[in-house]
Amino acid sequence: MKNIFKNINLKDKIKNSMTGEENKKNLKHGSYASAMTVIIIALVIVLNLVFGQLPTSATQIDVSSQKLFSIGDDTKNLVKNLNQDVTLYYIVRNGSENEYVSKMLERYQDLSSHLKVEKIDPDLHPTFTSQYTDETVEENSIIVASGEKSRVVGISDMLEQELNYYTYSYQTTGFDGEGQVTSAIAYVVSDSLPVLYRLTGHNEQSLGSNLTDAIQKNNIELKDLSLLTEESVPEDAAALLICSPAKDLSAEEAERILTYMEGGGKVLLLTDYTEEKMPNLESILTNYGLQRNDGIVMEGNSNYYYPQRPDVMLPEVGTGSAVLSGLADDTYALIQDAQPIGTLEEYRDSLTVESLLTTTGSGYVKQINDGKISFQKESGDEEGVFDVGVSVTEDVDDENETQLVYFSSSSIVSDELDQYVSGGNTDILTSILTKLCVMDENTSFSIPSKSFSVSYLSYTDRMASVWKVVMIGVIPAAFLLIGFGIWMKRRKQ
Repeated sequence: MKNIFKNINLKDKIKNSMTGEENKKNLKHGSYASAMTVIIIALVIVLNLVFGQLPTSATQIDVSSQKLFSIGDDTKNLVKNLNQDVTLYYIVRNGSENEYVSKMLERYQDLSSHLKVEKIDPDLHPTFTSQYTDETVEENSIIVASGEKSRVVGISDMLEQELNYYTYSYQTTGFDGEGQVTSAIAYVVSDSLPVLYRLTGHNEQSLGSNLTDAIQKNNIELKDLSLLTEESVPEDAAALLICSPAKDLSAEEAERILTYMEGGGKVLLLTDYTEEKMPNLESILTNYGLQRNDGIVMEGNSNYYYPQRPDVMLPEVGTGSAVLSGLADDTYALIQDAQPIGTLEEYRDSLTVESLLTTTGSGYVKQINDGKISFQKESGDEEGVFDVGVSVTEDVDDENETQLVYFSSSSIVSDELDQYVSGGNTDILTSILTKLCVMDENTSFSIPSKSFSVSYLSYTDRMASVWKVVMIGVIPAAFLLIGFGIWMKRRKQ
């Protein structure tokens, strides 16, 4: 019996010993697991804190094909070089933020310590906008302010809309947030802006809203000028705009304009066909080797005019000219009822004449008889290549140059024609004005809007056939071969 009890006690001791060791192991493993859990949680917290300090551009990747939420190099260079504080006041109620505007502002804020974004709820601060403008500010608009200067960038300025002629409703087609906001920033930090004077007093043609908006976006100040009351073009004039006067200038006005140009002044002149004689206006053209010939230019190549209207043409754009440099290769102009621009048989050797807009070699000229005109080309019609837009330059001295840019139809400022060429007319005129006004690269910004349209992949019939074979035949066959190989390998094992 004693031996039996001894064996039982021995077994209990061994069992208790083993249980103790297991408990120690379990405690050790449990402590290790707890420690690892604490370390992982701490690591996650640290990583969250680190990523929280990263700029939005690093944590939110813009994968849209149009880069709707990205900021371009021009904007980055401007904002990073700011030496004064700029505030972007985002006028919006909580929960009503526009996705494009809010994400864009996050990226602006990351660029410089001199720029900050502040959200203003109009319900909580109903009188806030009154210190910057007397007009009603739309929700999701931005007020850009620095010191005593400010500019309101409305949501309607940022969202581009076009009329759908099928539904007769407006559809949002693009986002111009970066272009508008960057222009406003450049405006509020600039010491002075170039002034474009617009001649008045002769029933001049008004400018389309597309062009006036582009002038403001490029930070050119537009002012009216009457040379009937002023004795000269103001000294602060960067350029002078004469837009299709319906009546002739006086001799004194023409002389004042010529005096301005002889001192290095820049002029953009547009005219339209009229039966009224304008010898004083013509004297400006004549002084710079140009003349406005009779008739209306027609385009004979059907690929370059509006259907059934050869007088509404798509002229060839001379992008090789300095005033049109930088334009995209696919920029088109649409112009109507232009007169042929000719050069005098003799003019000063110091003048340099460049073609800006021309017909193809199939152009011809039709004369107007008793207020009527035929579009049909007939024998006897003058034909060839005709200029409807030209540039004339002349050195005044070693440092200054005068320039006259002339279009023989003011239809180029029309919003209606501009929409048919996706803003090409405005792009051309904007390029010219920024060159004439000698814009500072830190003041003028021509940042294009970003289209909402989707770019689809296009395939030729041959490419489609190749991809059909690849998707239907090659790829399935490859998977079958791989599967068969794996099956054979397992079978041998």
